[in-house]
Amino acid sequence: MKQFGRNTGRNIGGLAQLVTRFGNEITQVIQDIHGAIANPFRLRGHDYTPAPMVYGLVRYGFRQAGNLAGMADLLADPHQELRDSLDLQSIINGFFGQLLVEQNNRYALPMRLLPKDPPSTGTDTLVIFLHGLCMNDACWNNPAAAGFSQWARQHHNATSRYLRYNTGLHISDNGRKLAGLLAHTVLPERVILVGHSMGGLVARSALHQGRQRGDNWVNKVSHLACLGSPHQGALLERFGNEANRLLGRTPYSRPLMRLANLRSDGIRDLRFGYVLEDQWRDRPLDDPRPTSKVPLDPQVQQLFIAGSVSEPSHAKPRGDWLVTVDSALAEHLYPQAKHLTRELFYQMGHMAMIEETRTYARVQQWLDSSTPGT
Repeated sequence: MKQFGRNTGRNIGGLAQLVTRFGNEITQVIQDIHGAIANPFRLRGHDYTPAPMVYGLVRYGFRQAGNLAGMADLLADPHQELRDSLDLQSIINGFFGQLLVEQNNRYALPMRLLPKDPPSTGTDTLVIFLHGLCMNDACWNNPAAAGFSQWARQHHNATSRYLRYNTGLHISDNGRKLAGLLAHTVLPERVILVGHSMGGLVARSALHQGRQRGDNWVNKVSHLACLGSPHQGALLERFGNEANRLLGRTPYSRPLMRLANLRSDGIRDLRFGYVLEDQWRDRPLDDPRPTSKVPLDPQVQQLFIAGSVSEPSHAKPRGDWLVTVDSALAEHLYPQAKHLTRELFYQMGHMAMIEETRTYARVQQWLDSSTPGT
């Protein structure tokens, strides 16, 4: 019980720290807007910072409000660590993960494979599941995914493990971390990667970086399944970025860009599906144009699954609410690619994809058809 209390205290302390940071940012935005209104022509030598003492007091108030909120929650239930707290932590990491790391905030999720110490049963295959943005390993706790793991255990002598990570970091950073983690993990002869949404991009990043470094674990990966992964980017982040760029057109709205720019590096990478550092390094944060593509791993069988909310008879099927069909299938990036299988499911949403039996039945069929001797 004491451990629960300590974990809860660390989490609430991290939240209070984040609240204080956002209070400071909001106050700075208001102060900048006030300054723009007070000095609309930005006269040289007359930069105006209004009421510094007032804004200092406001920042102090935010800091104390965060501290009081943390204390109130701890006093209300010092021993309880609810399942919902992990979901909240995952969401906050997804939106502001790099800020948490920059602050050395204890609310930042470390990367880990779960269960931490899997039973040693002499299995031949390891299936690793990778969750998407703002999610955690618990998303695989559903009957369809459990049924797939049972099938893999029976047909491929496989065990399953689940990656938990801070989805707000650059995809390339998480790919590098995963490559390092797998390089120091005892693995069976065969590894299968299954990634949902951002998780598929993290898996591709780890494969590419591991291959570049000459890691032995990469040669054990036989298959990679990407479920609704935005290989060509996500329209929602693209639209959000354009809206944020418009804020920079006037001195009165420009301070609001400060808040929008707090969104995580991981979300920004989804604008064009960036999986390597070379794709985003030395480029503007709001760059509206994609850069060079990353080739698919030539030695791994890959399955790209797209969902569409449209009816099967629809001539131009829409995406799954978050990812378009052409992005999930990487139709423009890799029009002709060896070892790549594509599949489109109609009447399937982005989040429903990891809970639908259709998804795993297709993965099973693909594994059987592309695995020698099965």
